[in-house]
Amino acid sequence: MPDIDLGLASDWEEGDTHGRVKLRDSQVYPNTPKKDVLISSPVSIELSVNTNFSSSQEADKIYFTTHIGNTKKIIAILDSNGDLYVAGRVIQGQADLKYR
Repeated sequence: MPDIDLGLASDWEEGDTHGRVKLRDSQVYPNTPKKDVLISSPVSIELSVNTNFSSSQEADKIYFTTHIGNTKKIIAILDSNGDLYVAGRVIQGQADLKYR
């Protein structure tokens, strides 16, 4: 299945400037036919859904990743129990959460 190119999403001058939806090899089970659904945007923010073909969904997770330089970093994981694991600190009530 080819990538779905959502079109130009940024005027950023580096890397891929398009939003995309695609299948990629599983990051949890490499070298298997299992795939992850990857939603990516410019400036290297990704949302990866790993279903693992599980019938009970206990293994299902959503990975939030970004790139720092050439290194991919997982910044959060949301599992099928609703548990959210966050790298770093959770800061509450100190930010004005708006698009800027």
